[in-house]
Amino acid sequence: MTSPPSELRVLEAARVGPPPGSVPESSLPFTFFDIAWLYGRPVQRVFFYRFPHSASHFMESVFPTLKSALSLTLRDFYPLAGKVRLAPGSQSQYELHYAEGDCVPFVVAEHDGDFDDLSGCHPRQYTGVRPLAPQIPEPTDDDQRPVMALQVTLFPNRGLALAVAVHHLSCDGSSSTRFLSSWARRASGLEKASPAPPSFDRSSIPDPNDAYSKLLGLAADARNDESMMVQFAHPDAVIGTMTLTADDLRKLKATISSKAKNASFRCSDIVATYAYAWVSCVKARAPSAESTVHLVFAGNCRGRLQPALPAEYFGNCIVTIFCEAKAGDLAGEDGVVVAARIVGEGIEQFKAEPLRDAGKWLEKYRAIAMQRPLAVAGSPEFKVYDVDFGWGRPVKVDMPSIAWIGTISVAESRDESGGVEIGLVATKTEMDQFVAHFSHGLKLLHKF
Repeated sequence: MTSPPSELRVLEAARVGPPPGSVPESSLPFTFFDIAWLYGRPVQRVFFYRFPHSASHFMESVFPTLKSALSLTLRDFYPLAGKVRLAPGSQSQYELHYAEGDCVPFVVAEHDGDFDDLSGCHPRQYTGVRPLAPQIPEPTDDDQRPVMALQVTLFPNRGLALAVAVHHLSCDGSSSTRFLSSWARRASGLEKASPAPPSFDRSSIPDPNDAYSKLLGLAADARNDESMMVQFAHPDAVIGTMTLTADDLRKLKATISSKAKNASFRCSDIVATYAYAWVSCVKARAPSAESTVHLVFAGNCRGRLQPALPAEYFGNCIVTIFCEAKAGDLAGEDGVVVAARIVGEGIEQFKAEPLRDAGKWLEKYRAIAMQRPLAVAGSPEFKVYDVDFGWGRPVKVDMPSIAWIGTISVAESRDESGGVEIGLVATKTEMDQFVAHFSHGLKLLHKF
């Protein structure tokens, strides 16, 4: 493991916005999908790239291009340069407001740490990765909240870490990774192949059972609830990544399908991944057999509303899917099969009634928060390893923000088509147990 990093040396603290006069002042009203995240914490991603050049080369030859490409991308994704505020004259309707002059803070720093160690998959000290993620500025005097910050950390002649922090209240992972992909394509000179521009039309999004008002009240209550604000990252926590290869997933799905008789769900790669990670985590934590353990993950509603929203819709459009089981059932011989059935049936129920529990998600999460539910952040569908700024594909992508509520991150495997990476922040002891159970289960799987 790496030792705690030396202090970062800031080389430049810039502010970048859309080109002057290119975007009129505008506001996006919050929907019930957004308001649930009103007091949530920022989502952070760190992209590690090989960059065998000096800091001066970056500042003189690369940073100007990055800033120019960012400005043009913010012309399309202008809400990310804006701030969250209460709509004028309202005490309950929040909006994402952009005005001329709004900018995103963009810091460049230098670091003399070990790039190869920090960008590895092995367990590394969390305190080594955390400073690579930017800090979003505090709310302004009139309580308007910025929503995004960027940072590049240079490891001279070795590599760099490009990181983003985005408040979830502004958009979900689908929107934020579309922004990153668009920025990267512009910076690399491939703007002709940029993704389609974002869609901001919210006119067809429903508010079932007055979900907005219910979630606003729950969000305000949760703001002062310590059970919702616990950071489970121990001071000596480590961050590490395990991978399920395409062959692992094929065998996992075959095993689950052969044992899950009369299954009412499809055993997809996601079902197998979530089930296997959940079981490995339960075994690592070793709760009592009669304890109830929880898994929560997101379901994308864009294609499931009536009428459906385009994939390019900007904002939040996800619901939370809750799964629970007895710890002893998941720790048993057929624990992965049990977990897969629960996860799979949860997904099928979501498909049938995506907005069934609208307005209740925060209340349900609050009820289990102190039981350390395993939450899932990210998705293999985001294709984070395709975010290429012209320096090649990332050598590693981490999500430092998963430390806050005991979350795992999931992404497509960098090195193999069809594989899935699973990131975790835990104490050294718990990480060792997770890795041991994760690896042992795969060895048993491949014996047959």
